[in-house]
Amino acid sequence: MRQTAPTRTATTCTSAAASPSQRSATAFRRLLAASLLLVALFASSAAARAQQIHPSDLGMTFTQQRSKFVGSASTDNFYLRGATVDYSQAMFHGVGPVASFNGLAVTNLRQQIDIHQASFLGGGRYTYSVGHVSPTVWNRRGSVFAEALVGLTLATSGLYPSGETLVSNAHGFTYALGGGVNVNLYHDFELRLMAHDFVTELPNGGTNQQRNIQFSLGVNWHFGN
Repeated sequence: MRQTAPTRTATTCTSAAASPSQRSATAFRRLLAASLLLVALFASSAAARAQQIHPSDLGMTFTQQRSKFVGSASTDNFYLRGATVDYSQAMFHGVGPVASFNGLAVTNLRQQIDIHQASFLGGGRYTYSVGHVSPTVWNRRGSVFAEALVGLTLATSGLYPSGETLVSNAHGFTYALGGGVNVNLYHDFELRLMAHDFVTELPNGGTNQQRNIQFSLGVNWHFGN
């Protein structure tokens, strides 16, 4: 993500009490954890009901996003970290809908900037199964998939231009194009690796567009054959 960087000098807080940014970061992490859990529970319930109709996948991954500041050198990158939960169904020859929730954060950038973001995306996914070791469902080799997503990113902390001032909250459309690999480990349990070109349209005092690269590693539960 590309962000504007203010020029004011950072101050050091020596008080034993938590600073507002620390409290905000803690609240965001708790909200993110609760949201991810709710999304995972909902998707798991939907998958259990739908597995007799269409093959489906529920993924939970650790996500790292490479971003940069506006106007800085191409090597001046920073990284947001968080998690992604997604659910998809292969409804017709591997093609079907996918929904994804993505929460990322970074604190104390340049000693004064915190960034917290949540992205809600939906779109289409094509999944190709690489077959089975044996005819049984739990002996799947795995699959590869490609997807295109669109949605909205909500920023609950950061520094975003609004007229002549900087505000901490913003929102913008988001587009993601990428894919991943699922490798079967045991029964319905799979290892997942994903990569995406992740574009957000948050205000930045320039193009109002941030081109980011996301990498995700985690697990996937496959329901159905």
